[in-house]
Amino acid sequence: MTDVTREIVVDLDALRHNIDMLSARVAPAEVMVVVKNDAYGHGLLDVATTSVQAGVTWIGALDVPTALTLRRGGITPPTRIFAWLIDPEEDLAPAIAAGIDLGISTVPQLETAAASTDAAAARIHLKIDTGLHRNGATAEDWPRLVERARELEQRGVVEIVAIWTHIAEASDDEDTQSIRRFEAAVDAARGLGVRAPVRHLAASAAAYARSDARFDLVRLGAFVYGLPPGDGPSAEDMGLRQAMTLRARVTTVESAPDGRRRASIDLGYADGISTFAPGRIDVAIHGRRRPLISPLEVDRAWIGLDGDTDVSVGDVVTLWGDGSAGEPTLQQWGDATSTMSEELVVRLSPSIPRRIV
Repeated sequence: MTDVTREIVVDLDALRHNIDMLSARVAPAEVMVVVKNDAYGHGLLDVATTSVQAGVTWIGALDVPTALTLRRGGITPPTRIFAWLIDPEEDLAPAIAAGIDLGISTVPQLETAAASTDAAAARIHLKIDTGLHRNGATAEDWPRLVERARELEQRGVVEIVAIWTHIAEASDDEDTQSIRRFEAAVDAARGLGVRAPVRHLAASAAAYARSDARFDLVRLGAFVYGLPPGDGPSAEDMGLRQAMTLRARVTTVESAPDGRRRASIDLGYADGISTFAPGRIDVAIHGRRRPLISPLEVDRAWIGLDGDTDVSVGDVVTLWGDGSAGEPTLQQWGDATSTMSEELVVRLSPSIPRRIV
């Protein structure tokens, strides 16, 4: 750790390992690495650049501003960038000019994309709702969306790149039903004269577990960062490596009002530390677990030191990491605080210095 009092460390080798392992597992499907929310707090351009260097050909940006940031940051064609959260009032012309693929759920969205083209056709992915109800055309609206997209493609203003959906990953039975609805939507589109070259449905969990969910492309988010679901197999059990470590230096060592020894670090709830953490999770100092204790303050957290006399100001406290040095993992933090590991990382304040290794 450098001379800062707190830092996020991002291990790019862990990212590369996860990408390589997951790519081999889901092959022959291609991989889209999802970098929403500043790449889950790991650093947008660092993660995207590392992904492309690892052979990834698709980047999932979530929204148009992020997609354009990626293009300006050096993620250029032939790497495809996909944005699917589109504001109704958004100007799509810059995205289309930059070759950004757009997720389209409604005819009005489709018309806006078509009207925003200039020299190049809008590259579109038509979305069918298969039960998650997170955008996507309903089964009733699907034929109209497909037919209008085909008409606009014949005019040369759009290019239908893909048909896609998002499933809940709540249970095998529900996911199986969603897969069948998706296949029916693809068949219906073919019956209407649309043969999209790419089909994609699965995010991390379904892509990892189900070969029937992979189709041509899978969208990998949490697993790329070594973040498995809670109450399940660990990252190590799945062959993944957690990429993020959160550390801080001890800033004070003192006796609490009740006489117990405690140490403080400069990380509090304003920095994104969960208010549910004190009393539920340990941290590591010198490779030994010590409890995170109340109170969690806006810019400070406290660690109990009962029986530990060799902790001094300046010592490194590891809140979470890959577990190799005795510290808890993000999965353990998520289980202890009844939340997802993804939420823990995206809540971290951008004011915390980030170090890429």
